[in-house]
Amino acid sequence: MNVELQESVLVVPRAVIDPLCRKVFTREAAAVEKVVLANCRFLKRTVAETDYGHKQVIPYVIIQNEDRYLLIWRTARQTEARLHNLYSLGIGGHINNTDVSQSNTNVILAGMRRELGEEITVETERSCGLIGVINDDSTDVSRVHLGFVFLLRAGTPRYTIMEPDKYTAAWKTAAELSASYDQMESWARIAHDYVVHGGAAERVRKWEMGGKEQA
Repeated sequence: MNVELQESVLVVPRAVIDPLCRKVFTREAAAVEKVVLANCRFLKRTVAETDYGHKQVIPYVIIQNEDRYLLIWRTARQTEARLHNLYSLGIGGHINNTDVSQSNTNVILAGMRRELGEEITVETERSCGLIGVINDDSTDVSRVHLGFVFLLRAGTPRYTIMEPDKYTAAWKTAAELSASYDQMESWARIAHDYVVHGGAAERVRKWEMGGKEQA
């Protein structure tokens, strides 16, 4: 079995999350983060992947430089087979018990920084902040995961992918991202509609209908 699937990952009870995140994208992220930190625990990932009573907490970092966003391509070497050969708008992954330390009590932030450092480096970081929470049940993958969406603004376009066998990436404008929409994972589509396009009504209407396109 893959070593990553044997780790313990941070989870939160669905019963705690669903009343707070009634829509697929919630902008009141700080309030959700506070509740998650008070109710989270670690669970074996092999158990968590099929435990629909909990959601695995995932930091999801969107990287922006001026008017472009980093579009990521997940190769077949990436751990989650259900996301192979799909585009993503977020860098991130599971939070595990190595992210717990005496010096940093916010395990979500610690996990975000560890995952970011393992997967990519940007030459200059101007800012990085929590902007929303994704609670999406439209796919088997998203049904057991909860996304904490961060927006990192890079000062220059220069970056290095730390695991080039698992990911490739390229800067894209909003219009260029739209051309890849059909090949995006569900969270990338949500980020595209709520973050890149600011939650415009014509973009998010389908999510308010349960993730289905209007007829």
